[in-house]
Amino acid sequence: MSLKLEVGPTILKLKTKNMENYLTSLFNKPVKIISIKKLGEGFHNAVFSILIKKGKKDAEFIIRVVRGDTGWGHDYVSDRASTLLLQHRLLNIAPKHTARRSLDVFAILKNGEIVSLGNSIEFLNLAEKVSLKKWRPYSEDLFEIAKRGFLNEKDIKRCCIIADYISNLHSVKIKNENLYKRHIRDLIGHGEMIMGVIDTYPNPEELNFTSKEELMKIEVKAVEWRNRIKYLSHRLSRIHGDFHPFGNILFNKNDKMLAIDQSREEYGEPADDVTSLTINYIFFSVWHYGEYKKPFSDLLEIFFERYFKKTKDEEMFKVMAPFYAFRGLVVAHPLYYPDLNSFKRRKILNFVVNVLNIDEFDPSKITSYLEKAP
Repeated sequence: MSLKLEVGPTILKLKTKNMENYLTSLFNKPVKIISIKKLGEGFHNAVFSILIKKGKKDAEFIIRVVRGDTGWGHDYVSDRASTLLLQHRLLNIAPKHTARRSLDVFAILKNGEIVSLGNSIEFLNLAEKVSLKKWRPYSEDLFEIAKRGFLNEKDIKRCCIIADYISNLHSVKIKNENLYKRHIRDLIGHGEMIMGVIDTYPNPEELNFTSKEELMKIEVKAVEWRNRIKYLSHRLSRIHGDFHPFGNILFNKNDKMLAIDQSREEYGEPADDVTSLTINYIFFSVWHYGEYKKPFSDLLEIFFERYFKKTKDEEMFKVMAPFYAFRGLVVAHPLYYPDLNSFKRRKILNFVVNVLNIDEFDPSKITSYLEKAP
């Protein structure tokens, strides 16, 4: 026998016996479920009443389920878990007699089992280990290219492998306006993206390569870009989310590639991944040579030719700017790259500001974006 909870278009199935076992453990008394009925549903939550026999007495409680179909930043199960865990904490630390107590947060597993999460103090991830003796970051290839000063066959081959991987990933499309708008919104305001990165910069008044006023203008322009592109939901694709060479793209000696640490969102704008990778071709050139030139300009050209030949996504050039601005702010960050001198940081900031002030990114003008004072 199972219990069905209708939440928006989703039906959650709870095995009655599993739910009774969970409640028996929670209350340390035998529990039998008498009934569950839906009380109501809003934009954010669906609420159910559960009537149980706890020991010899009847008791009634509330089950709250966060909806994932209406947007509001609740699209992924991790979002909904975060919301419920925060509510659980806030209800239980509220001033006495001002709120009803939260008893627990529980999760339904694939096999139907129920797991208590209410007493969690932290969450940890267990994953298979990647041997750095067998795999190495793609950034090490880029350091070798900078030192060598030219591309070899392996460099070209690996660039093409990367382009094939990410173009194949981006070929997975879904229709969901909320998810696309969310990704563009997160690009601007997420703690790990534009505004979050800017907030982790040292006090701008103590920096000699930018200013408080410039960083504010970057944020304002980014918001303008958000309102320009957030309705392009036909572009929504499966993405990696943090596709950079410093440990997230790995190769072994046989040119097999791993992409690890997928981050932030499952679906979003493909330009996120493309700019995350290619900003590093620009950055490595400026970092090691003080300007944008071969062999890194060749590497970017090879990647673009391969990627866009496979995807036919020329529209991306009209969407790239705020994503390049985000990635530029990352590689110019004085905490992330403390050894980069201010002259080179300034070039990256030129790039950030200049691309935000154009309508369409033009790869042939990268030198101008870097060198032209805003």
